[in-house]
Amino acid sequence: MKLTSARTALVVLVAAMGQLVSSPASAGPPPGPVDESLLVPALNPALAPWSCKAKQTGPVCTGALDAVNEWQPFDFSCDAPVYARSTFHRRATRYYDWDYRNYDRYVHQNDLDELSTSPTGPATALISVRTRFHEPFEVPGDLSTMTVVTEGVPLDIRPVRGAPVLRVVGTLVEPPGEVGTFSGHVTDHGVTTRYEDAPLDTVVSEETFVEAVCTAVQELP
Repeated sequence: MKLTSARTALVVLVAAMGQLVSSPASAGPPPGPVDESLLVPALNPALAPWSCKAKQTGPVCTGALDAVNEWQPFDFSCDAPVYARSTFHRRATRYYDWDYRNYDRYVHQNDLDELSTSPTGPATALISVRTRFHEPFEVPGDLSTMTVVTEGVPLDIRPVRGAPVLRVVGTLVEPPGEVGTFSGHVTDHGVTTRYEDAPLDTVVSEETFVEAVCTAVQELP
């Protein structure tokens, strides 16, 4: 299984994710065993083992990912090669109706990438992602109708000691088939810019992301 690398922070930022929606009104059959093979979409094996329980509105499944990738080459180099050690902590809850179709999801993500110009560390920079995802479906079971709402800190790049070089805090919203928007603030080298429903691809460019990583990883702790 290939886990997402630190660069996911940027992908998450340009792809991205709030509010509670009501469960489909359905008395449904009485609670009983859940046949996980019938769930649509299928459960993500990266979060296994899942625990599925029958509730009055349908099956509710919870899964988790706790993993560490040891030091390996990062996605790009600065003036010197960069290496990363990644730690993943994610908690997911999926809600299904009694037709076994997924209609809502919640995910808590707390990921950390330690960066170094040495292939075995120690870390001189950190990239952290601390977010809450809410993913309601317009049509239960159909991933193409899922809106993704992310709240929290989708990107924080800093040296191991010192202030962030680049930090993004706010809410990302991506409706199906539309360009996502961001509301919140971005602090880049100490300068803060506030956004309201700004297109995601204008908030942090790939060049800005790369420059922030290179600045942070090469600063002396």
